[in-house]
Amino acid sequence: MDAARLDDALPGGADVSLRIKRSIASLTFEQPLETQFRDDFQARNLVRARVSTLIYLVLLGVLTAINLLGGAAPAQEVLGSIFKLRAGLLCPALLVILAATYVPILKKHFQIVVALAATVAGIAVNWITALAAIASLPQFAQMGNVLVLVYGCLFLGLLYKPVVFVASASVLAFFVAALSVGIPPGTVAFGGALMTATALMAVLSALRVERLVRMNFIETRMLNDAAQRDGLTGLFNRRSFESLTKKLWRLARREHQPLQFLLIDIDHFKEYNDWHGHQAGDDCLRTVAHIIESSANRPFDFSARYGGEEFALFVYGQSLENVAVLPEQIREAVLAEQIPHHSASTGMVTVSIGSAYLGPDGNRSLNGLIQAADEALYEAKSMGRNRIVYKDAGQLQTNTGSFRAAPPATKAG
Repeated sequence: MDAARLDDALPGGADVSLRIKRSIASLTFEQPLETQFRDDFQARNLVRARVSTLIYLVLLGVLTAINLLGGAAPAQEVLGSIFKLRAGLLCPALLVILAATYVPILKKHFQIVVALAATVAGIAVNWITALAAIASLPQFAQMGNVLVLVYGCLFLGLLYKPVVFVASASVLAFFVAALSVGIPPGTVAFGGALMTATALMAVLSALRVERLVRMNFIETRMLNDAAQRDGLTGLFNRRSFESLTKKLWRLARREHQPLQFLLIDIDHFKEYNDWHGHQAGDDCLRTVAHIIESSANRPFDFSARYGGEEFALFVYGQSLENVAVLPEQIREAVLAEQIPHHSASTGMVTVSIGSAYLGPDGNRSLNGLIQAADEALYEAKSMGRNRIVYKDAGQLQTNTGSFRAAPPATKAG
């Protein structure tokens, strides 16, 4: 599931704020955050790219109609070359850009496809402008290499690096085209200065925009991440837990996968908290939470703070043969921390675990699976704590919502 924390997706070894600054400065996040950013950036810019390209195509059609109606006879050869450039390079390039806003396979490689198509469009327009200038056809020059440069760099939703490529290629195409057709050096110098200045402004604008967008993306993700997490332990909170379990349940039923659900409770935590103080209690919660979170190391596993000193762990696709392995690892790992606890029989902090398993064809609801784990945890605590009780949720006869209590024993805590 999409359960990776934001700080896990950034380069390690430094303060989070410093890592964020470095990522934004380099215009690259660590995976999978970079892919998520690019998908989000692209989604926000697809409509603008589509609309601006449609406008460009309409403008091109109108200008072509005007040119055909008012074409000058002495310039028929140049007109033919210009129309070939429009039909053979410019229009196909614009159509590729338009297609990249609709076709999934092109969307997947949007930055590369659109950057290359915009570069081809820029080359075509620069040659058209150069031919029009040498043949004294100002109606073609009015279409403008500056227009295509601004369009390619600022209206297509390209990131900074593709913009640098498009801008550089457009400026180079201008000089090559102008010098190839024999435009006077003074005119080339003036036009080149205008193109270069426009390209620099476009590149700087793209750089600033991308940095701002990346910062906004990170801030939004941090707020969302904070809203989904328990502030003390860093695990998912109860609200996120309920949302994620429903998604995981639907996936498991659809894919015919088994599920294991664990409820883990710190034994005699109230006594520990009262004796050692709230700061020590918080440290204890963090330690146990870290052990549990480390156990949820497969793509669809996730852990949450279920409430107070109780934690939940969903394990996706666990085989029946291995159902006892993970709970025992957690119980032993907590005991191995050797956290002193005067009220515990072991003298150390321990956990009780209720484990419920449901096979791919088990006839039980999500609430029924959770209830089975809850019953198992109750029994584990009633039997003396620091132990694990297993339940096959598919075999239980208890109706969901009708809790089958274990025999009375020491007070759960």
